[in-house]
Formats: sequence, structure tokens, C-alpha cells
Amino acid sequence: MTTAPTYAFPIRALRRWRDERLTLIDESEGTIHALFRFEGSTCSNVPFNLIYSIRLASAANRHCLLTLGCAPTAGDDGHQRMCSYLESADQLLATLQAERPLLGQPLDAVLEWHPATSPAGCVCAASARAHKWLAILHTVHFALAGRTAVQPTLP
Repeated sequence: MTTAPTYAFPIRALRRWRDERLTLIDESEGTIHALFRFEGSTCSNVPFNLIYSIRLASAANRHCLLTLGCAPTAGDDGHQRMCSYLESADQLLATLQAERPLLGQPLDAVLEWHPATSPAGCVCAASARAHKWLAILHTVHFALAGRTAVQPTLP
């Protein structure tokens, strides 16, 4: 990357999400496992927690997105109060696991991805789920770009 990336979210938010919600685990052969803890709320303000899991190829392989997944965190029952869960629990949970935006593409592709989004706190609608994925993938990109950024030389 030769120019600074343009993110869909303020740097201050990306920095906070990176520091408070993202865990990067370096694995064998340069792959990276990224875990993002999402805290949302239902229409009736019931909190719930999801974990987004992303496996990325090595930097030499352009951090291609190898796997993506989303599921409620262990012990969370707030997600069961979402409208879409109440309508069809199995369908919502299957949708969360099935949606894998940009799977197989380099992580840099997220900078050019512009899905229809909604900042709703839940994940009932496709646009709300796309908003979460966009924020999470931008956070991962921001975190990895920071790892490889050239540090200024001090006199």
C-alpha cells in the first residue's frame, strides 16, 4: 500500500475498536486469526454479544480472507430477543454463519466495498449485518496496516 487508506469510519473509532474489541492471533505460516467482540442491542434495548471470527492469509498472500464467521458469544441470551430471532431462530443463526462478505479476496478489497448499510444495533436486516462487517473488516485492516506502517526516524 503506497497511500494512506481511506476508511469508512473515523480513525478515532477504528483505534478504539482495535484496542478494546479486536484480538489478533498470529498463527503458523503467517496466517492471522482475528476475533472481534461486538456488543449490540435489540429494538427494545436488550444488550447482546456476538463474536466475529476471521482468518487471514499471510501478508505475502495479501491477507486474503480465508474464513469468516459470526455467532453469539457463549452464555449470551440477549440475541434471542431480536425480532428476526423471534421470527425464526434457526434462520437468523444460519444467516449469521452463511454471510461471508469478500471471502477469498484480499483484505484491501474492503476499502472498495460499499454495501448498503444501516447502523442499527441489531443484526436483523442485511444492511445492519453489512454495516457490522464493514466496521469489523475496516478495523482489522486498520490494525494490520498499523503493524506494517513505516515509523518515522527520530533525529
